Amino acid sequence: MIVYMYKNIRSNCKFYFILAIAIFIINMLCSYNLSISNKLYAKGNLQESTGVLENIEETTVVTQTFIAIDDNLEKISIDFEPYKDSINYGGNLILSVENDNGEVLYTNTISRNYIRENSTYLIKFKKQPHSKDKQYKINVKFDDLQDYDAFYTLKYTTQNEFSQNKLFINGNELSNSSLIFQDFYKSPERVCIYYGIMIPLNIIAIAVSIIIYKKKNIKIENVFLIIAFVVCIFFLISMPTFKNHDEYYHWIKAYEVSIGNLVTPIENGIQGSNMPEGVSKIFPSDWTTMTYKDVQKNLQVKLNNESSGILSPETSAVYSFIQYLPQAIGIFIARIITSNVLFIAYSGRLLNMIVSILLIYIAIKIIPFGKKLLLVAAMIPIALEGFSSLSPDALTISISFLYIAYILHLAFDNNKKVGLKENCILFILSIIIALCKIVYIPLVGLMLIIPKEKFKCKTNKTKVINFIVIAGIAFAINLLWLAFSSRYLAIFREGDSKIQVLLALKDPFHYIQLLMYSVDINLNKYILSLFGSELGWGELINLHSILPYTILAIYIFVAITDEELRNKFKTYQIVWIVLVCLAIIGLIFTSLYVQWTTVGSNSILGVQGRYFLPIIPLLMLLLGIKAKIKSFYNVDNINKLVCISLLILNIYTIAQIIIVHL
Repeated sequence: MIVYMYKNIRSNCKFYFILAIAIFIINMLCSYNLSISNKLYAKGNLQESTGVLENIEETTVVTQTFIAIDDNLEKISIDFEPYKDSINYGGNLILSVENDNGEVLYTNTISRNYIRENSTYLIKFKKQPHSKDKQYKINVKFDDLQDYDAFYTLKYTTQNEFSQNKLFINGNELSNSSLIFQDFYKSPERVCIYYGIMIPLNIIAIAVSIIIYKKKNIKIENVFLIIAFVVCIFFLISMPTFKNHDEYYHWIKAYEVSIGNLVTPIENGIQGSNMPEGVSKIFPSDWTTMTYKDVQKNLQVKLNNESSGILSPETSAVYSFIQYLPQAIGIFIARIITSNVLFIAYSGRLLNMIVSILLIYIAIKIIPFGKKLLLVAAMIPIALEGFSSLSPDALTISISFLYIAYILHLAFDNNKKVGLKENCILFILSIIIALCKIVYIPLVGLMLIIPKEKFKCKTNKTKVINFIVIAGIAFAINLLWLAFSSRYLAIFREGDSKIQVLLALKDPFHYIQLLMYSVDINLNKYILSLFGSELGWGELINLHSILPYTILAIYIFVAITDEELRNKFKTYQIVWIVLVCLAIIGLIFTSLYVQWTTVGSNSILGVQGRYFLPIIPLLMLLLGIKAKIKSFYNVDNINKLVCISLLILNIYTIAQIIIVHL
């Protein structure tokens, strides 16, 4: 057995080496982000600066004493006032920290010019396990000064709120004064949370990567099912409730649907449904600063049906109940089992995630080619955020992917004809898309890429009639819902919407210029946000640029090297796909121009990259169709590389989510 394992490892040593390096690099980056954020530390109270210490001479010693407020003291930061002039003054200072026994924990000599460029200096020393209630000293000794007309200036306050903290200059106490410093205490709870999630995530990612690598004749849909569930479960665990985009309002709407209110009631001018007080009690007063500690507190919250009130989903009231059925079913089932509100909310999230992943699994399975185009799109962090939340975006994205896949399935599967069953499926999918968001209704136009030979009478007339009936009914239902739900619309700025419509109709060329200008100045932001540079409600989780651009590079590589896309499409089919994409993009910009952009703005406001997720497989399909790059790589190896890369990259995403919420 040992010999077999040795031979196995030796024969695959290149893969194991590359996997180890990739995991190491990702974790190194995560570790550095964690260290500079200081999120593993509880912080002492920071006082406000009221001035600076000046008139400092050579050999001057400034001493700050303080009483540690907790165990595990490990860091101290000191604030200096940076110089604003361009002269580089000479000299050094010696920083040191002592414990209550006079033992020096830290000492270092710092140049004057270093402080000029780094006004906040962080001191790290050996962790003090039993530091609570013990006195520590921060010593700043000025040494080898030059040009005494310019001084080091330490920030300090003359309103010392902590009487046990004392400030001395050359042994003489400055009454009621204190340096501006921050003490950091290593938090065992935060360490357990971070490593308690990250270690299992890394182990599972490595195990799944090895399984994928070992698997022969790999099926994309099966691998997607595994990696999507793994990543989404960790997304669901690590992202606190209501930190996803508008999730609180989606929670209210989903709960509303779960109690049978398919539309939000309006009685006596009041919008909302009667719900137990616990439904809103788990929403923090400031969701921007919500941490895992807040989640822990909410574990005790019960529904309390005896006390209730009217809660409104506000802008989410405009959405159709169809988009909330998975979440509502999860909430309904959980309510039967428990009255714990947090458990109920996470049950809604869980079922939303399961339904979304299964729909995309079906889409990848039935699409005749370009399976990886759906896989990569579904593994983009901003998409995964939607799947693992209460957001209706999960159904919108997954049903759009399924619709695209089904159209291509009908158009290019030689054994498939469009009969009554297929028309019924197209009709149902078209209705769901129409009830998701009106901006995506042009997807129904993809029906026109299905060749006439696929229909019973094999004529263009049959094909067009088929399209008109299905698209017409879907569009009519969408208009009826819009007419009904318009009473819920919250106008961003009263009167602006009508004025914007009139301006666009009066001068359409100016509107086109406005749209083009908006794309020109914001394209980089759209691309980065589409590929997940910012997550969470208020975009509080920043993934910066390495991960989004890496996923974009993988996506482009997948599109241009997929030889299955070559010579598949006729000219009219390409034209229809282009028109559908342009129509959706135009509707996205126009809807935000009307509802979000203020009159007189020189660009269209409110456009986010995630709005383009439902059509990104089509955009990449067009790229793959036109690309003429021949791949010399084995298709099975490319599939494995893509799947493993997406899995490993999302380790970084999950780490960033955890760091923000520690």
